[in-house]
Amino acid sequence: MNSETEENIRISPLKEISNSVSEWYNNFSLVEFEESIAGKSGASYLDDNSSKIVSYVTVGLAVILGLFGSSEFFTADGLLSMLDSTTDQVLNDGRIVTSSESALYSSISAIALIMAWWVTLSVLIKQTFRKNLTTALLGISTAWIIFIVTRGLSHFILIEADWVVVWANRDLVMMGQLMKEQMTQAPGSHMCIDVNDCYGINQNFRLWWTTYLSCVLIGGAYGTSDKNPLKFVIGFGIIAGIVSLLATNPTEVSYNTDTVMTKILICVAFTYLSFAASYYYSSRSEEYLVNRFRSYLMIYAVSIFFFAIIIMDPPEFVKKLAEFAGGTPAQEFSEEIIAGTAVPTTMDKLAGNGIEASQWGGLFVNLIVATAGCVLGFGIGVVLAFGRQSKLPLFKVPSVMLIELVRSGPLICWLYFAVFMMPDLMDPFYDAEDIIRMLLMFGIFGGCYIAEVLRGGLQAVDSGQKEAAIALGLSPIQTKLTVELPNAVRTTLPSIVSVFIGLWKDTTLLFIVNILDFFKLAKDLPNTDLRFLGDFLEPLYVTAIVFWVFAFYLSRLSMGIEKNLGLVKEGGGEIA
Repeated sequence: MNSETEENIRISPLKEISNSVSEWYNNFSLVEFEESIAGKSGASYLDDNSSKIVSYVTVGLAVILGLFGSSEFFTADGLLSMLDSTTDQVLNDGRIVTSSESALYSSISAIALIMAWWVTLSVLIKQTFRKNLTTALLGISTAWIIFIVTRGLSHFILIEADWVVVWANRDLVMMGQLMKEQMTQAPGSHMCIDVNDCYGINQNFRLWWTTYLSCVLIGGAYGTSDKNPLKFVIGFGIIAGIVSLLATNPTEVSYNTDTVMTKILICVAFTYLSFAASYYYSSRSEEYLVNRFRSYLMIYAVSIFFFAIIIMDPPEFVKKLAEFAGGTPAQEFSEEIIAGTAVPTTMDKLAGNGIEASQWGGLFVNLIVATAGCVLGFGIGVVLAFGRQSKLPLFKVPSVMLIELVRSGPLICWLYFAVFMMPDLMDPFYDAEDIIRMLLMFGIFGGCYIAEVLRGGLQAVDSGQKEAAIALGLSPIQTKLTVELPNAVRTTLPSIVSVFIGLWKDTTLLFIVNILDFFKLAKDLPNTDLRFLGDFLEPLYVTAIVFWVFAFYLSRLSMGIEKNLGLVKEGGGEIA
């Protein structure tokens, strides 16, 4: 490869972004955007050229009203009127609202107000109501509803809300009270601020190891995609920056922020390194090799799920291996550790007891249970889908019975079944704790729904492909796994992701069976301190945002996979 080609490869991502911005700018039309919101012009005196001029004039008038308007004459104050009152305010609870917070609230409200006035003036001046009255009324009402909601939310977030309750308990809602104590209150732990007040054995490496492996997976998976690499680099950098700001905010912090920041930087480094290696390999390899690498990443993703469960509460064989490698169970000299005279090594901690499933809590529980619903659920769903299609009663009858039985009852009933009845079924074989039974129940519940989704996809597979597989000498199992299943997954991918998103949101039901998940801990945060009594809305807003972010990410991830498979185009199934 010559130097000119290498130079083109280096600058192609920048050219691609620049071309995309230029193309969007050239294709953008204010009139078309205006018509999509307020409707087409109904004024007979306006032609195409004058309509463009009126559109810009309308925007100018809306900006003037948004800046200089007053509630004495219109519906809301403009930016300048609101900025007059941006001095420091003292609320009834004694909290001070700074001028910067008030200014930010005023700016957000003014932007929403300009949008509302722009739509309203467009309807009135261009007489769009004469063309389509319904569209005109819908545009105006929607614009003002957006303004009212935006102003109300921004006022609550920036002025009314006291977010100290969230800052003081950010580590609690992430991993629960018992896990928090084990991971932040241990002598010799860099997470512990005051060593004299610390106790227990530091176990924070168990969560961080899983996080590191997950970061490697994220970087490697995005490296195999055809997207512009700068999009991932910049996007992940922004996300990492936001996480760093949230984790290191000094307000009511109960751990060493420097150590947390160091670990976050390690995660970022692992992500970027794995992304660079994966992107380099994918850009210089044949398509079949890239697909094989993706299959390895899928196996690696499943292994991370089982690794997280094992590392949190290691079974006996893991402890024996750690002892064989030179570790001494940390619990055997716990008094010396608490006294600060001994610091256990990682092998000592692996040889000792981990964190029992009954002590898990916070967002970690929601993630691990939702992952079980996706990973175990998909595996169970594949087996049940093929079992239901089987002509052998030995496989078909149990599959149909299980699918119909599980789908006939709500999830909360099956969670109670897992708490009160499943122990009688499992105790002779395995003494599982509540969290483990929840993992199994979510896997079975998700698997039954995924089985029905896959069954529809299997029925849509062309019979010619099955006949071709048989003609090539493939066995029935090879035909199902290499021909039928991939085609079924491609065509039903949106429905499968919908099931995954539903399982993620359904993890909030865990609090009903007394599992200390993210939602239950957030709901109970006002009871953790007398200072926070009555501050119940702030944690619930944070909970809603967190669940929405993960669900939105899953939906966007699904859309990206569908685009790569050609399923967003007409005839996409044939293209895929």
